[in-house]
Amino acid sequence: MASRCDKPFLPFEIIINILKRLPVKSIVRFRCVCKEWQNLFKTPSFIAEHLDHSDRKNPFLLLHEWGCERRGFIDGSEDWRHSLRLLDHKLETIEVLSIPSICSFGRRWKIIGSCNGLLCVQVDRCERRSPSSLWLWNPVIREVREVPNTPNDRRVCEVGFGFSSVVNDYKIVRFYSQEFPKNKVDRLYHHTMIDSVEVYSLSTGSWKELKFGAFHIWEAFSKAVNVDGTIFWLDDPVVLSFDIATEVATLTQLPNEDVLCPLGLGVYEDKLVGHYVFIEEDGRLSSYAWVMKEVTSESGKSLSCTQKYKIDHGPHFLVYNLCFWRNEIVCPGKKYITKEGGRKCVLHMFNLNTNEEREFNCSTFCTRCDVFNYEKSLVSVWNN
Repeated sequence: MASRCDKPFLPFEIIINILKRLPVKSIVRFRCVCKEWQNLFKTPSFIAEHLDHSDRKNPFLLLHEWGCERRGFIDGSEDWRHSLRLLDHKLETIEVLSIPSICSFGRRWKIIGSCNGLLCVQVDRCERRSPSSLWLWNPVIREVREVPNTPNDRRVCEVGFGFSSVVNDYKIVRFYSQEFPKNKVDRLYHHTMIDSVEVYSLSTGSWKELKFGAFHIWEAFSKAVNVDGTIFWLDDPVVLSFDIATEVATLTQLPNEDVLCPLGLGVYEDKLVGHYVFIEEDGRLSSYAWVMKEVTSESGKSLSCTQKYKIDHGPHFLVYNLCFWRNEIVCPGKKYITKEGGRKCVLHMFNLNTNEEREFNCSTFCTRCDVFNYEKSLVSVWNN
């Protein structure tokens, strides 16, 4: 009869080395193996090591589709529908993510940002001046929590979400304007003045307010992006940035191109990308993606273009914003169908290596869509 010492044995360090290379789905399943493993999977060190071993060069494409149909003609009631799915390199749906119940999110919500498997979600309220509620959500491990709100009753004009490896922390940034613009011209062009910012830290689980000198911006319609620990917003003709580690906000001048209209920002190989649109002489719409870097001169800091990409969308395409995904530029937008007299949401994609283009048709109910790079992770929405 074999003794207990004769049984196969692996040191715990080797077991950890194996586990941190497994997909998130397997880790979630193995939580019930033993108490020791369950506790291990919750430790910040294991979560960080598991994230480091993930395939960051080949993230999934997170597609958020939503649409609204009016149900009541008299009371104006609306029926909102959302879909959230992960697409692989063949644009095949590998997983439909389960959205929290309507009691948690409500009917009108959007994704502010995606970072290391965490999503920051903003739920809009009816009151114009009230700040929207914010949620942190990891859909893969099915953790969701509402971020505590603050008594601040001023207008929120910019929101962003990101991570800094310098301080090893995830933060939500919310800029406030002094008041709603009274000047008609300022209201028309969404010109406003901001003088304070609130920062939520996941590690502390609390907000704090920062004061600085007031400066004027044009409110952004595009989403914020996180590049190497700094969150950026497009506020033409400048870029508003916030360093997550130092908690310092700055304004940087955009490249001066009068013929192009800046539409949004993106990220490519950890570099900031400006998205510009231009109407050609024949009426065709073209997008230009400019990879930019910051330069310092006697007149101050500015952004200069280091690389350009051009995408031709055709005459019947309304583009929203772009997203660099793997080796492709993804442009969500609406394509007008002249024969049917309608329009549909599509993803127009341009391959940077082969210059080939392809389109992906969104769901029929979809009236708007957005895309993000997404990598599955064990990062928790609770304090580190």
